[in-house]
Order: sequence, then structure tokens, then C-alpha cells
Amino acid sequence: MAAATSRTGADLVRRDVDTDAFTLLGGFAAMPSPVATPLPRAPKGRGGYPSIMIILKTILYTIFRQATILPSKSDGGRPKGWPIDRGTGRNGMTKAREQFAPPQKTVSLPSSSQRPSRRKFLKNAGRAIAAGVASAVPLRGYAADLVNIGALYPTTGSMAQIGVGCVTAAKLAVEMLNEAGGIKSLGGAKLNLITSDVQSDTTVTRTETDRLISSNKLSAIHGCFASALTLIASEVCERAKVPIITGSSSDQLNKGRTYTFTPFARASQFAKAQLQMSKLVSEQPKVAVIFENTAFGTATSNGLKELAPGEGVEIVMFEPYSAGFTDASPLINKVKASGANALFSVSYLNDLILIVRTVKQVGLNIAINGGSGGFVIPDFYKNVGKLAEGLQGVAHWNHDMDDNAQKVNAEYKKRAGEFLFEYAGGLVAQTYMIADALERAGSADPQKVREALSTLDVSTGFAAMAPGGRVKFGPDGKNIFGRPVGVQWQNGDLASVFPKDDARAPLIKS
Repeated sequence: MAAATSRTGADLVRRDVDTDAFTLLGGFAAMPSPVATPLPRAPKGRGGYPSIMIILKTILYTIFRQATILPSKSDGGRPKGWPIDRGTGRNGMTKAREQFAPPQKTVSLPSSSQRPSRRKFLKNAGRAIAAGVASAVPLRGYAADLVNIGALYPTTGSMAQIGVGCVTAAKLAVEMLNEAGGIKSLGGAKLNLITSDVQSDTTVTRTETDRLISSNKLSAIHGCFASALTLIASEVCERAKVPIITGSSSDQLNKGRTYTFTPFARASQFAKAQLQMSKLVSEQPKVAVIFENTAFGTATSNGLKELAPGEGVEIVMFEPYSAGFTDASPLINKVKASGANALFSVSYLNDLILIVRTVKQVGLNIAINGGSGGFVIPDFYKNVGKLAEGLQGVAHWNHDMDDNAQKVNAEYKKRAGEFLFEYAGGLVAQTYMIADALERAGSADPQKVREALSTLDVSTGFAAMAPGGRVKFGPDGKNIFGRPVGVQWQNGDLASVFPKDDARAPLIKS
């Protein structure tokens, strides 16, 4: 019963508000008795702003005050010279009801000669309404000034170590852009980051991507970083016609897609860089390749196998394993028996930690290139300590690549207490790529943003933070200038060591 009463009361408030507004629009003769009571609090419309009827009522209420139709506070609640009506039983009120009714001041209307003419009233009201409607436009514009950007990252589950850092970097990038004035072609519109936890799970990734798009008016999305998740998210984005930009390396993302953009190196390029780096430690490299049986692991390892002959590298072992395994001893014993002088492990963090520890436990002396994935994030060093020193890897981004990257890295360190790793640093650049597209599109419409991304060509600023210093997308959404950077763990930090043009420190041979 209480709920029904409350709902009826709310309906009455809305009905009274709208009725009063239309009554006022009817002109002077149709006005209700001018009792000096405050206007009711206006219920708000979509976006937190008053409905048009509330705006009109407020405007007209002000006009009546100025025309001395309504009493003003400065005159003690009535216009000067107006007599107080001290009549009782007004409107048929009984004496008993009067005793309990709250006191209110009433006034008598002036004579018709004192009233403004209907024509004058309507003329003034029309001007005020026009001014009020004009002033309401910026309110609507202000509500639309937030440009929604979706962010799909696993902050729980097996990939949470990377996902949490990515969200921290994503928030930093949005703050940097907004503090710099937002999207100027949209009147200084601010970016609004809407994050979603895909829980390191492909099924959840599909449902969360769909929910994120259907529940919000998005201009673009960035995510996820793990190719197995990104392939799913990309499919949903393609169907919804919302652009997604990602640091994932799978070459499959560049096949048959028009709303997917990959600004960094592809898996096949990672493979080539790893093979070339093997020659830095041996003139005749014999490589054992072990890889997790995921989209990331399979694509990268296949690239290694296909390119090895052309790079003069012999693959002596090629072995997949189940991601998330708990005992690496059988796998490492096979590596030891293969006669390899270099080990390429295509793995994410937890698996790679286990592999490196097992290599040391069995006393295997072998050069290790951990590729990308878990090898190039701070948690790897935290878990294996000095066992990481001298180990090599390949990344699509590193925090020492240029001055802008170092500036962002310094700010990220204040927040996270560790250096800005490849996926997190890369998505800062991705956020600026989206901002560049929004500026040129002059619109938050996702299809126009997609068109602007397809013509992106940057070589300066935070959007160009990539190996080689330039980002330009080809017809397949791939950066035609994209390439990986070879890195090495040195004194607890990742230093860029390969190729020569991108090297920021000399390679340390162990």
C-alpha cells in the first residue's frame, strides 16, 4: 500500500507540474491564484536535466515575478499597496480545517487596468521561452560532451596481473587527455572510460563485450591483449560496427575484419625478431621451441617454424604444452635431450615462471628468449628475481623507446610502483590514437571514428609511441610500420637492445 501511495503521489506531482505549465502558457486570464509558495523541486529528465515543461514553468514563473503578478520577498510577500485578504473560510474551507491548515499569505489580484495586457504577456513570455530554450541547448550539449570509450581487460582470473596494470594505464591515459583539454573538435569533450572485467575467460569475454556495447553508447573500444580473448571480442565488435584497437599480436585479427585495428607488431614479426636475436648469442643457433596451446602460442610458434630456415636457424624441438600446467620437468627434460643451445618459450606469466625455475633446477645451461607475454612484465622479475638477469625477450612496446614513453612511464610508476610494461604502455598510445580519430572525425559516432582510424597516420606525440615511431593502418587494420623490439632483463629492468635503431642499451652476453 505504501508503494502504491508513493507512486500515486509522484504521478500527481508530474501531472500538476505539466498542467500548471500548460495553464501558464494559456495566458494571463487562465492564471491560477498567485500564492507566494516556492516552485516544487523539478523532476529531472534523461541525463539528469529538467524536462522542457519544468524549464518553461521556471521561465514563466520568473516573468510573473518581474511583472509584479506574484508577490516578492522584498515586499514582505506581497506587492506594494496590495491589500491583505484576511477572509476566512476561503474556497469553502471549514473553520475546523482552518485550524489545522498551515498559515499562508494570500493576495488579491490588481484591477484589470493594472494588469499587463495578454498580448504583452505573450510577447514577453515568447521571448523568455526562446531564450530559455536557447540556454537549454548547452545543457544538452554538455550531457553529450562525454565520449564513451570501452575497455575490455581481465582483472580477475589467470591473466589478472596484466589486466589490472592495463586498467591503471587506461585511466592514466584518459586523465592525461582530459587534462589537456579533451577532444577539441567536439568542444572540449571529455573521454569517459567504461571498463569491463572479462575474467580471463573466452565465454565471459563474448557476453561482456556484447553487454558493454548494448548498454552504452560507445565510440570505440580497446582491449584485451590476450589473443584468445581479443579474437572473440573482435567478432562481437565487427557485428556491432564498433571499432576496437588492440595490442594483441595474432595475425588472425587482420583477416576479414574492418573494425579491428592492430598498431603493434604481429605474431609472425615477433617470430622473426626472436630468430634474429638467437644469432646474438650463437653463430649456429639450435633452438628448442615450447609453446602454450592457445591462439597466441600457436600463431607465434608457427611463425618461428616457418621463418627459421630463411634466418639460418635450426629448430631441433617443437613442442606444445597445456597452458596452466603445474609440472614443467618432463618438458624441460625433453629440451635438455634435444641438444638445443637456445630455448624459446612462448608463454604467459605463470607458465614462464615455472619453466625458468625448472631450467635452473635441472641445471640446464641454455640461453632463454621468453618472447612476449608474461616475460616482459614486472611480476616476472618479482617472482624469479636474479634468475631473470640476462634473459631476452621480444615486446611490441617498451618504456625506454622515446621521451614520451619515458614521461608516461614516470607517471605510471607513481601510481603502480613499477615500470610501464608493454601491454599497458601500448594501450596509452592506443587511447591517443582513438583521440586522434575523434579529433579528425569531429564526431563520436563509432562508424565515423572507424573511418578516421582507417586513415590514421601519426609520427609524433603519444599516439606515435611505437617501435619505429610511426603508426599508419593498412586496409587490413595492421600498422604498416609496426615492428617488435628486442629486450633484455638488466638490473631488474627491461632494456631495449634490438634492433640497432631501437637499442637503448648494449646486449649483455651471459
